[in-house]
Order: sequence, then C-alpha cells, then structure tokens
Amino acid sequence: MKQLFVIFLIGFLAIKALAQPSVDIGVFGGGGTYLGDMTKVDFQKSINPAYGGFVRYNFNPRYALRFNVINGTIGAEGEYDYQLYNPDPTDLFWSFSKNVLDISLNFEWNYLKYIVGDKETPWSTFIYGGIGIQTFKYSIQTVNGINDGSELAPTIPFGLGVKYNLSKRWGIGFEGGLRKSLSDKLDNLDDPLNYVNADNIQIKYTDQLHNNDWTAYMGIHLVYKLIYGNQNWELRTVKERNMIDWGIKNKNRRE
Repeated sequence: MKQLFVIFLIGFLAIKALAQPSVDIGVFGGGGTYLGDMTKVDFQKSINPAYGGFVRYNFNPRYALRFNVINGTIGAEGEYDYQLYNPDPTDLFWSFSKNVLDISLNFEWNYLKYIVGDKETPWSTFIYGGIGIQTFKYSIQTVNGINDGSELAPTIPFGLGVKYNLSKRWGIGFEGGLRKSLSDKLDNLDDPLNYVNADNIQIKYTDQLHNNDWTAYMGIHLVYKLIYGNQNWELRTVKERNMIDWGIKNKNRRE
C-alpha cells in the first residue's frame, strides 16, 4: 500500500509541475481479469477486485494526460493447451493468482467537450491510450524445474468510458480497458505450445513482442476537481464544431 501511495504522489507532483490549466484527482474501484494462454477459462472464478487512483492534467475540454495506478489480484481457473515433445496439444487444468501493480501514462480524448463541474459540459464519452508497466511475481514450470522471479513488463494500455458531472467539483465515470503485456509470464505459462520436434529443434510460438497475455479492468472512478485552472478560458460556441480543435479560447485574446 505504501508503494502504491508513493508512486501516485510522484505522478501527481510531476503532472502538477507542468502547468495549471486544470488538474483532477480520482480513485478507481472495480474488477480485473485476464486473457492469455488459457483456452477455457471459468470467468466467474477469474474476476477479482481492483483499485487505484489517478491524476489527470487537462489541457482543455477535449484533451488530457492521465497518470494512472491500478493494483489488484489477477488470476484465472481453466485449461490450456500443452505440448512439449508431442506436436498434438493436450488440454490440462491450470490456475494462478497473483498481485499485479499496473502503472500507465495515458492520453485521454473526450468526444464531447467536458470539464468537471462546468454546467455547459455535463457529460462525455472518452477514449484513452498510452504506455505503461506492470510488475508481478511468477513461478514457471520448465524442463529444468521451477523458475521463480519478479517481472517488470512494458504494457500498451487502451480503453473507453463515459463520465458525468455530479457537482461543482465532483464527477463520476464508468470505464473499461485492456493492457497488452509485452511479457508472457503473467499466467505462469511461458509459451506452453512450444515443443521439441523430431530433429531435436525447439519450436517456439511466442517471444517478448508476440505473446498472449492481457489484463482487463472495468469499474467506476470518482473524480475531484483539484485545480480549476485559467479562469479566462471559456468554451467555444457550438457553431465552431472542429473535432480536433483545442476546444477553448481566451476571453482576453483576439482570434
């Protein structure tokens, strides 16, 4: 818990130091699950609680940069295809459960212009994407025995959601997202379909850039408007419908 707080605080200070147009902080609560080498998964037993927080630096009503931290248990029960010396795979039962800390920096784009607490922007759908890392422990069975260790894996996060204003400083949102892991050790199955052929050559199916492990999160976030930002900004008129504009103008500046 202390590690999560320190990471969140560092992210907050880094984003706050950039400038002060508008800054939000938020907490997240929901569930996390897994997609990967397991081919038959009991999803009722594979969804676990997840929680976290974020700091969002809003450039304007359309674009934001979000530093996000999620912590939770990722696990699953089911079967996977296994082969070692036989090219015909066999279904084997498998289960795993581990703590996963997910840290990411995402670019967030609102479909509608949105500012927490502004009556003219009561809600919007949004999408996000960015870069991140995951850290977790693994224990993999190999031909030489059990291989234990800790992994720090790059990820590619992306997702979508919808957010609403509750009051002058509070907002709520519903979101879901995926994290593509660039490691194949999340489920403790590192390339289970690899095998040794008749010529004693090992055939591999995955590597650092091509593997099957994903994590998925879905839940609710609660947002507090920490810094309102530049009070001279106002929304553009409805007539100026440019989906890629900054979405703001300065009252004291001639355009």
